[in-house]
Amino acid sequence: MKRLLKKYMVLILSVLFFTSLLSSCAFKDIDKRIFVQGISIDYTGKEDKPYKITLKLAIPTGSLKEAEGNKYGYLSREDSSLAGAIRFLKTYADKEPDFGHGKIILLGEELLEHNIEDVMDFFYRRRDIQMISWVAVGNPTAEDVLKTEPVSEMAASNLLTNLFSKNGVESAYTISTFLFEMKREFSEPGIDPILPVIQTNKEKSKVKVNKSVVLKNNHNDLHLSSKYTQSFNVLTNRINKYDLRVREEDVHFLVAIDSIKVKYKIDTSEEIPVIKMNVKQAGIIEESFEEMSASQLDHYGDLASKAAKKNIVSFLKLLQEEDADPLGFGLRYRATRIHNRDTYEEWKELYPKVKFDVRVKTAIKSTGTIE
Repeated sequence: MKRLLKKYMVLILSVLFFTSLLSSCAFKDIDKRIFVQGISIDYTGKEDKPYKITLKLAIPTGSLKEAEGNKYGYLSREDSSLAGAIRFLKTYADKEPDFGHGKIILLGEELLEHNIEDVMDFFYRRRDIQMISWVAVGNPTAEDVLKTEPVSEMAASNLLTNLFSKNGVESAYTISTFLFEMKREFSEPGIDPILPVIQTNKEKSKVKVNKSVVLKNNHNDLHLSSKYTQSFNVLTNRINKYDLRVREEDVHFLVAIDSIKVKYKIDTSEEIPVIKMNVKQAGIIEESFEEMSASQLDHYGDLASKAAKKNIVSFLKLLQEEDADPLGFGLRYRATRIHNRDTYEEWKELYPKVKFDVRVKTAIKSTGTIE
């Protein structure tokens, strides 16, 4: 018994000794770290240093009540690799950059035309960068957007993360893409990644996010307008509220849609494949330029359905003409067919021939006025 107890004591003492040697060797106190709020990467056009990376660093303040607003520092470096640039940027500060709190990755528009896959592979591999970070495109450059500090930005808040977190503004014209979504859609045949485009002014005092860009394999990216960005959000069920403008039969009014449901299936039973899409939505008339009668709600609903169908078909045909597929039609086709052949190659041959059968049912609940 004594011999067994002696063995256990030796084992316990050994574990405690080696644990004391390992403690705090890979951890730095919070006062020895500085938090990176965002990262931007731009293409420089130089062969030896094609990348310009900028880090947005949060400078701590003593008290939120005394702080007039956020204070940030910026570190920039041109280099041939992102990892090399970040290692060199560490020499610019007296604290260790901590990427664990970073929530935004900005890409320059010119970078999209080059080896964007290699750039994103760097972020996929780094363990200290969250896969729930948002990815966006900066215009005119990613650095300009990262350095934008509007007067509305309060202390302990970050403008760029508020745009996509839905804790601040919610808009039908804004899309959000996580880093893990971009990785999945880059590697999955049958769907193209889509990123929001953040624009800023020359004074770097304002931003707007109401456009997007679809990344295609041939680098011939498709830029979507505000109207088509809204259509993408509608068809992917990412939103349940949006405004629908109706101009039909000499009637002009706006419908505030507050519920929407979209379903579709790919029918290949005929010689020409058909994507059958059913859209059900409901709302009230928010603004009208003529007198509206409550007895004609069904008629107004038919006019709204006609206008919505026109918008959806126009968007779908644009994607087809540009050979872009951010909605994942190809992925749905692959998932609903037996994999005894190359279903993706089949879909690439079928997609240019596909016809769209869109049916929209709009229920108008009220004219928005009291009679």
